[in-house]
Amino acid sequence: MASIIKRGRSWRAMIVRKGQRTSATFDTRAEAEEWAVRAEASILSGVSVKAVTPMAGNQTVVDLFRRYADEVSPLRRGERWEQIRLAAFCRSSRFAVPLSLFSAVDMAAWRDDRLCEVAASTINRDLNLMSAVFTHAIKEWRAPLQSNPVSDIKRPRNPKCRTRRVSQKERDAIADYLGWDAASTPVTSREWVAFAFFLALETAMRKGELLSLTWGDTHLQRNYVHLSSTKNGEERDVPLSSAAKALFLLACPGQSTRHVIPITSGYLDTTFRRATRALGIKDLHFHDARREAATQLSKRLSNVLELSAVTGHKSLDLLKVYYRPDPSDLASKLG
Repeated sequence: MASIIKRGRSWRAMIVRKGQRTSATFDTRAEAEEWAVRAEASILSGVSVKAVTPMAGNQTVVDLFRRYADEVSPLRRGERWEQIRLAAFCRSSRFAVPLSLFSAVDMAAWRDDRLCEVAASTINRDLNLMSAVFTHAIKEWRAPLQSNPVSDIKRPRNPKCRTRRVSQKERDAIADYLGWDAASTPVTSREWVAFAFFLALETAMRKGELLSLTWGDTHLQRNYVHLSSTKNGEERDVPLSSAAKALFLLACPGQSTRHVIPITSGYLDTTFRRATRALGIKDLHFHDARREAATQLSKRLSNVLELSAVTGHKSLDLLKVYYRPDPSDLASKLG
């Protein structure tokens, strides 16, 4: 059991379990006992002492971001993006402040600084990450914060949702620029970028879902692929059209552990961006393929529940962001 000792006006909890030793100081005995019970349980389950050690009041917000990047981000999808963003936060002098002194005022000052540099949507993505960090620190590391500072500030308003569609001409031009004829097995990394774009246009899968696919996830005889991990945290089976299945067959199915698309997210982003820039195609993102696919699929899947099952959207409002029909197509249905 933990040892709880009163030291002046505070209470110190000390734990020795499985050859590991840690301690922490609290304002009340109840807080010390609560932490000790949780910490002991975590250590006995295999968690390291470092992961259960509370944050000290003199540690800075930068220290908090670094600890999260080291201990939590590796356990999450999007590890690379999180660690890059957290490293960028650490370079801001706004966060070189002790946790016990950091407040919503400091958080708002950072937001105002960033509004002069980037779009509101970028800031809100960063605030989402910071909010997750502060929440984890308060609940798991007993960080000396009265509340989550992100929750106490006003967020900038996001711009209007994107409506960009992908034309057949743009699709063909990108494939041609990247050296893929859309009829043979991709060989070079550039050709795999074009292949990924075409597959996204046929399936409405996200970039991360496409790049995480292994041949063990594909069930071509039954015309679907299984996604065990998605952005919303739920598994999903994606049915394949004849065109989508043909693309998978072009990729030459291999060992179950081999990735279907053998390129990295960073390479895909850079190569796709360079291709659109070189071709003079304006305001086209790889993710726009998901909107184009959802809109095209809606013509064949009129039931919104079926469409959301394919795309993985959990609400109609989110699905509407990706459904952008041509007004003339709707007019033709009216007669």
